[in-house]
Amino acid sequence: MATVSMQKRARLDMRMTEAQRREIEHAAAIKGMSLTQWALENLLSAARRDVSEESTTRLSIDAFNEFKNALDAGMPEEARRLLQREPVWK
Repeated sequence: MATVSMQKRARLDMRMTEAQRREIEHAAAIKGMSLTQWALENLLSAARRDVSEESTTRLSIDAFNEFKNALDAGMPEEARRLLQREPVWK
């Protein structure tokens, strides 16, 4: 069976204390992973979590219903008039 191999050319070098390295190596060994495998798995997981937290808005059911009702209600007349005005930057 043929597998597609992605060439890994990018590097990420990090400075750390010997104690930090030993702790990371121990965690990798517990999981039966190489240091690189463990680091990549955990760094990517943290990166995805951080990006998701930054780009996702969570609302309670009540807040979502209020938001949905505001969208369905249409734009207030004051906002319509404001959008019809000539922008000051033109």
